[in-house]
Parts: sequence; structure tokens; C-alpha cells
Amino acid sequence: MVSRRNFFSIAVIMFVVLFMFQFTNVALELWNDYGDNENAVDLSSLASKSSVFTPDNLSGETPWGTTRPGVMFVGSADSAAGQVAASWAAYTKRGFHTSTHLAQYAPGAEVPELMVLDGAGMNWNDSTCQTLLDWAGAGANLVLATLPGPSVIQENQALRELLGIYEVRAQRTVVEGLHLYEGFLLGGEIIYRSTDQEKNEWRQDLELEMPWYILDYGTKVYMKGLPTGEEKVENHPAVIWRRSLGGAYVFAVNGRYMEDAAGLGILSAMASETNSCSVYPVINAQNLVVANYPGLASENGAALQRYYSMSMRGLYQDVLWPDLTAIYHRGNLGLSCMMSVQFDYDDDRRPDERRFVYYMKLLNELGAEPGLSAGSVSDTPVTSRLAADFEFMNFAGLEYPFTSLYGGDLTEQELSEVLGWGDLFMMRTVAVPYDGSSQVVGYQAEQVTRQMAVTDGFQHTFMADFRVRSLETALGYTSVMVDAARPVYPSSKDDTWDVLSQRLTSNVPGGWKKFEAFDATTVSECDGRIRDFLALDYAYSYEGTQVSIQHSGSGPAWFLLRVPGRTVVNVEGGSPRQVEKGVYLLETQERSVTVTLGAEYPD
Repeated sequence: MVSRRNFFSIAVIMFVVLFMFQFTNVALELWNDYGDNENAVDLSSLASKSSVFTPDNLSGETPWGTTRPGVMFVGSADSAAGQVAASWAAYTKRGFHTSTHLAQYAPGAEVPELMVLDGAGMNWNDSTCQTLLDWAGAGANLVLATLPGPSVIQENQALRELLGIYEVRAQRTVVEGLHLYEGFLLGGEIIYRSTDQEKNEWRQDLELEMPWYILDYGTKVYMKGLPTGEEKVENHPAVIWRRSLGGAYVFAVNGRYMEDAAGLGILSAMASETNSCSVYPVINAQNLVVANYPGLASENGAALQRYYSMSMRGLYQDVLWPDLTAIYHRGNLGLSCMMSVQFDYDDDRRPDERRFVYYMKLLNELGAEPGLSAGSVSDTPVTSRLAADFEFMNFAGLEYPFTSLYGGDLTEQELSEVLGWGDLFMMRTVAVPYDGSSQVVGYQAEQVTRQMAVTDGFQHTFMADFRVRSLETALGYTSVMVDAARPVYPSSKDDTWDVLSQRLTSNVPGGWKKFEAFDATTVSECDGRIRDFLALDYAYSYEGTQVSIQHSGSGPAWFLLRVPGRTVVNVEGGSPRQVEKGVYLLETQERSVTVTLGAEYPD
């Protein structure tokens, strides 16, 4: 029998436990300020499109008295490679000049740090090669973003010597995969080939067909193809390599990699290879953008019953939400959920205001950002959709000041109409899927930034992984896009969450572990960093064990310091984080920063 004393003790303990649980829930409810948005500020107080820094000339002095490096592109400025070179020059604050023809070098002419060449469109003869040798002799490093055909290379000995090619083994060969070596792009060594045939079929989208060049002594290879035979490693088909010309380098890219946004990281890596120390600004932002999540109306019921035996509400809440939050907690990515009030504006289904408030609370507790999605499965004009959305939110009694928008497949005209909508006066950034452009960050309008996804979380292919590594190298930036409308409006079994979640959970959580030094951000947090990054100017100098950095930023700014074989001992005016061996992320608190380097790493 339980004594009165013990009964009283048990009752008190049960009351205390009950009170603690109830108090926690009540406190969370009282302190959950889900209706507030700390990112909703007066846009006129932020840097705008007119604030973007652009150097006036190819070269010249910076405000700190150092010589500004420059980039010259030879070829069509409208070509994909030309756009990559222009974007990279803008992001790294270099002067930029373009010419459709290779100019004869003249003593005293401005000499760029890098001369990027669209080699496939050039007229290759002995005079062309000699002109390039003259530019290299003056200190310009050459980058052949595209190569002429293998027959042109085969017939031109001077061109082969310029590129460091000993022999054209075959004009065409097919490889099984590609091997990216350590020390070029961030993220380390990787072999882009899967032993899982099913996975290899959907992930392998790199260029596997290429000319086969055997390189001469004195070249350095950064990426190679993996042939099917038993060839020696030194004879594998080269994809990216360099040849030394005394005081300058010639870099070559065997493929179309410089026509993708990945070219930004390739150029950053090449520029770093030309110096024992390199410093350049980065955004420092890692985003996970879940578009069209959640949908607040119960739609597509027949299809969802057939594939899942549940409603849209149940699928979003009981299936997708646990998986998405698990990925968020395991990865190093900030979470932004771009909410769809409705998908189908032509049916009689109406959104549920209780679900709206429910998810706003959940996102706020998680530290995630709620944004607005412009996605739809109906032909209703975007302005009519916005009118219906805000009518619903007013009815729900929550006039939340959204600051981020998922643009989806909206046209430029439709985006302009959306950004001019009166209820979106606080809108400061637009997130869009990757479209092949090299301008991954920039401005959509004078006061609204544009940030592009780097990869699709459901379709993280080998080329997407290569692009991620490249953009982490160039910008310290990534954005993973997950379209939650796909599993709730499946067109086949391959679109169901059972299939998609396997790809998502296997690729996203572990894929960004190598980039943990960079900050996880929401898209509005990322917006602020993009504005400051684009407005920034900087200069640096390196002598002995001292690296001095000056910049024009008014707040924190981030730089990548690449010093192969060296360590960072001390930073005055900032703080360092090691990204990998010989690479550091510097956060500056002052406009003038001094970095002291330590002894070299042992061999």
C-alpha cells in the first residue's frame, strides 16, 4: 500500500512534471513572434544596384595605391565563355576588356593578369602563337577557355608547344568518368564515377567524349578522364591542365566547362595557381531553399490517394516535414521555405488559415525563413494569384511582411509585375532555379537582388556537384533548390517522395560537410551579404609572412585567403576559419586587416 506521504510526493512530482511541460508549451506560444520579420527594413537603407562597384579600366591603381589586376577576353563578348569571364571579373573586382580579335602585343600596353581566349573561334597560325608568347612574356597568364579542334592542334606544332601537348592520341575517345585532383577547386579530390549502375545513369552528366591529348613534361594536370582500358595514369585524357612559360602560365580546358557557371570557380582556381598567395572577396552563404512548401489548400486529392493514400495536408505535415527538418539539422545550410498559398486557382478548394499560422510558428521555432512562392499549376495571371493570396492572408489576420520570393518559371515581365505589387513593398530578394547563366547573384531590380540556385536537391548530378565546388571556390556560395510541388503533383512514380527523398537525403546532408567553414543563411540574410559583396572594393599585398588587406566595406566582409603550404598564425582586424589545407575564410571587422603566416606545412 502507498502511504499518504509517498502518495503526496508522487502527486507533487507529477504536478511539477505536468507544469514544466505545460509551461514550456505556453512559453513557446507566448514568445513565438512568428508575425514579425526582422529582415523587413526600409529598402532605401540598403545597398542597391547603383551601388555595385565596377572598375573603370582594365588596370590602374586601387584607392590604396596598389595595381588593380585585369582580365582580357578574346572572342565574342556574348558567348557563354565571354559572359563567364565578364562575371568573374566583376565578382573579383578586376578590370575587364573584351576584343573580338587578338591584338598584337606592343611594349608599354596594359598587360592583364589573365587573358581568356575562346580558342575554338580563333585563327591559329604561327603569328597567333607568337603574339600569345609575347603577351605571356610580358606577364599575362593565358587561359584557353575553349580549344580548337584536334585536327587544328595536330597540324600546328607551335600551338602544341604553346599548350604543352606532346601527342594527339585520338581525335575522339569516350571515358568512364572524370578524376578531379585535390588542391584546385575547394572540396578536395573526387572521382566522378559511380559503381552503382542505376545511380550512375542519372548522376553522370559530365562530358565523357573528348579529344585525347598526351601532355608533355612540365605540365600540371588538375582533372583527367578515366578511360576504360588499362592506360597508365600519366596517359589518361587531360581535361584541365597548365603549362609553364617561365614567368607566366598557359591553362587549357578540354571541354565546355568554361561555358557554365562552374567556369567562375575554374578561373578563381587558375588565378590562385599563378600566385603563392591570393585573396579575393566571397559572399559566405549556404542556403537550402524549399520552394512551394507548404501548400495550404487541399488539392490534387485523387492523385495523392493513388500514390500515397493521404491528403496534401498529411503528406506535407507527416512525411515531408520530418525529412526536410532532418536534412536541415544534418547539413550546413540555412533553411528558407517559400510558401504556396494555392497551386490551383481555378478549383473551388480554398487555403486553410489555421495551417498558415501553424507553419509560420514551426518555421519561426526552427529559425527558418518563410518566403512567398509564385508557383502555380493553373493559368491564372500572376497578379490575380497575388490578389487571392493576400486576400486570404488578410482573412487569416496575419499580414506578414514577406521579404523573399521564389520566382519559379515566371518571365521577366511577370517578375516585374510581381515586384511592383503594393503588398510586396518589403520584397528584397528573388530566388530562382539555375538557368545556365554565370550571373548567379546580382540584381533583379534597383532594390531587389537575384540569387540563383546552384543545384537541384532532387537531381544533384556530377556536373551539379562540380558546379557546387566551383562556386564555393569562387564565391563561398551555394543554394540548393528543392521543389516541394513535385511530390504533391507527381507525373509518375519517379516523382513520388519515396524516390525523391532517397536522392535528397543521400546527397544534401553529407555533400556540404566539406564547406562547414561557410555560414548557413536564409535567403534574406544572404541578400544582405550579396549587396555588400557587390558594392565592395578591395586590395591586398603580400610580402614575406605578412598579408595586408584593405577594403571599402562598412560592415563585416569575407575573403578567401589561399596560401598553399602555409598556415595562418594571427589576424589583426578580423578572424580566420580554416576551410581546408592552405585555404582560410577571413571575416574582417575592420577595413584594414593584417594576416601573419606561419611556417610551411611539412611535405
